[in-house]
Amino acid sequence: MKVLVVGYACSPCGGSEPGVGWAAVCRIARTHDVWVLTDIHNKEGWEQGREEGQVPDNIRVRFLRDRSACSKNRFVAHLQSWLNYRSFNTQVLAAANEWHREVGFDLCHQVTIAAWRMPSPLWRLPIPFVWGPIGGAGYIPPVFRPMLSPASRQFERVRDWQSALALRSRAFRACIRETAVVFAANEETEVLLKPYREDRPMFRLPIASVSEEKAERFRRREPATVEDGPLRLFAGGNMEGRKGLSLALKALAKVAERGVDFRYTIAGGGPEIPAMKALAETLELGERVEFHEGYRGDAYIGALHRSDVYFLPSFRESTPVTLLEAVLSGCYPVVADTSAQGEIVRLVGGSAVPVESVQQLIQGLADAVVWCAEHRGELLELANEAGAKVADQFSSTSYDRTVEEAYRIASASR
Repeated sequence: MKVLVVGYACSPCGGSEPGVGWAAVCRIARTHDVWVLTDIHNKEGWEQGREEGQVPDNIRVRFLRDRSACSKNRFVAHLQSWLNYRSFNTQVLAAANEWHREVGFDLCHQVTIAAWRMPSPLWRLPIPFVWGPIGGAGYIPPVFRPMLSPASRQFERVRDWQSALALRSRAFRACIRETAVVFAANEETEVLLKPYREDRPMFRLPIASVSEEKAERFRRREPATVEDGPLRLFAGGNMEGRKGLSLALKALAKVAERGVDFRYTIAGGGPEIPAMKALAETLELGERVEFHEGYRGDAYIGALHRSDVYFLPSFRESTPVTLLEAVLSGCYPVVADTSAQGEIVRLVGGSAVPVESVQQLIQGLADAVVWCAEHRGELLELANEAGAKVADQFSSTSYDRTVEEAYRIASASR
C-alpha cells in the first residue's frame, strides 16, 4: 500500500521522540511504500541519514513549517515544543490533502506526537486514518506533587485543566469517533479512551518495539559486578519532575542508613537536575550518586551492562523505552507501580512498589533496593528472565502483525 505517515517528531538521527517516529516509519516501510510528513526541525537529521545511507528508497519525506528557535531551558523548551506542534497541526491537513492529490495514498497513519489531548485533524482526509499509538493518560496524584519544582507543579495544574477541556472538546470527540483505527499505547490510555471509542476498532500497541537484532545487541552475558562490590543502580532519560527522582534519592538515603554499599548513576539532563544535585548533597549521599550528562550508542549499552538495577519510580509514561532497554540489558527493574512502567514490570518481572502515600512509597523503594543488595546472586538470572519476556511481549514481529491487522480493518472501512 501507499501509506502517508505523519510524525511531527521523526528523524533517522534522533533519539527520544524523533527516534520513536523513525522506528515506526522503518517498520511500516518493510511492507509498504511510505511518504513521511514531518516538521522542519527534523530536516537536518534526515539529510544526515540520507548521507549515511539510512533512508531506504521507498521512503520519501516533506517538511512543514519554518524553523523556530528552541530555548536552552528544558522546561521552557518543553512548552515551546507543544506550541510548535499546535502550529504543525494547523497546517498538516492541507499539506496531507495536497500530497494525496499528487500520489493517491491508501491510508494515513499518524505516529508522533500521538497524545490524545491534541487530536489530529487528519480523520478529515478522504482516506482511512490510523491514529497512534496514543499515550498520555498518566496522572500524578496531588499528594505526590510537593516533590515537584514550582514550575513542574504549575505544569501539572495546566495539564489537569487541559485534560478536562480536551475530553469535552468537539475536536477530540470527532477525532476519536471518526478515526478508522486507534492504537492505545498502554492500559491506562485504553481505559480512558474506550468509553469515547465505544465499539469502534482499537488495538493495544506499545510506542516502542524490540527487534531480534536489538535484543541481541543489548543482551548481557556476564554479571555486572562482583557480589561483594557496591550495588550499581542506573536511571536514564530527561529528568523531569514526573520521574520521581527526589523520591528515589530519599529512598537511597534510607538504604545508606542500613549499611548497604551502592552507586547510583543518573544519566541525562533535565529541568530537575540542579535541584536533585542539591538534594543529594542535603541527604549526604556524596560520591554514591553520579550525575552523568548521558550516554550514546555502545557507551550507553556498556553503562547498562555495568549496572545491577534500573531504579526510577516515574509517574507518567507511555512506553518507557529506557526501562525496556535496561531490562533487555540485564538490569533488575525497581519502579513505582503506576502508569506504564508499573504495568510492564508486573508483566515481565521485577519490583513494582505500590503507591499509597509518599512515605510508604519511599520506604517501599528503599526496601526493594535492600532486597536487591541481599540477593545479588539472583539478580542477573531474574533480570534475564524479564528481558526475555520484554523481547517477546514487545517484539517487532508482534508490532508488525498488529499494524497489518489494523491496516486491513482500516482499508475495509473506506
